[in-house]
Formats: sequence, structure tokens, C-alpha cells
Amino acid sequence: MPPAPAPSDGATYAEGRIYDVELHDLDDRSFHVRWGGEHAAAVLAALRHGHRARGPIRQVEWGSYEALLDGAAAKRLLTSVLSDPGWQRQPVELVAHTGDLHPAVVARLGAPGSVIALATVLELLDDSRQYSVIADVY
Repeated sequence: MPPAPAPSDGATYAEGRIYDVELHDLDDRSFHVRWGGEHAAAVLAALRHGHRARGPIRQVEWGSYEALLDGAAAKRLLTSVLSDPGWQRQPVELVAHTGDLHPAVVARLGAPGSVIALATVLELLDDSRQYSVIADVY
């Protein structure tokens, strides 16, 4: 039996109300950020459209996709989804699981729970590291 087709962008927008993206370093749990809104919806759409049976993007469940990307690819994804440069000011929450944040984040931005601009997150991504980008709709 072939897999069911992915829901259309229109169907997702009609059913979904809350969009969420989480990005974290695969080898360093102290680098974890989260944001929602229009940019998160655009990331979800990009991941859904890029999903293939064998590839770097996997469907976790309905309305949830994950991509495992190096820093350069993550930057390309995040900068490509919206043409309006206003997305760069999108607020992003710093998430701390152990109470610790990545040293570069603390040095530049402050404590867990702080809110930074999405453009700042892009500056912190290291091209040689691996990241998980998870986009959800609820």
C-alpha cells in the first residue's frame, strides 16, 4: 500500500493553530532554541515539501518533521523560507535542559529563558556541527 499523501499547506493552515520549531546541536544539549509564528510555519512547509522516503528529512508524526543538517545547511534552510527580511527579528527562546546554556550563547546573550532574534541564532550556528531542526503544528 503506498503511503498516504502529505497534507497540503492549505489543509495544514486550516487545521493547525500553533507552529513550533526547535533547533538543537546533536552533540551539545546546551545549544537549544525554540520559536513559533510565521517563520515556524514556513519551516514546517519547507520540511514537508522536502520530505522523501530516503533523505535527511523524516516525518516524525502528522504535522511534525525533523531534519538532521550541518550548520551550513541549517542556515540555508532558515534563511530561505521567507522572502520578507522581517523574519530576522522573530523572537527565539533559549531553552536549557540542565540549567546550562552553550558558553557562546551565555557570553553573548544571557540566561536561559532569554529571548533573542532569529538572526542571532544564525550567527551562532557552526557550519561543521550537526543540528536537529524539528517543526511541528498543533
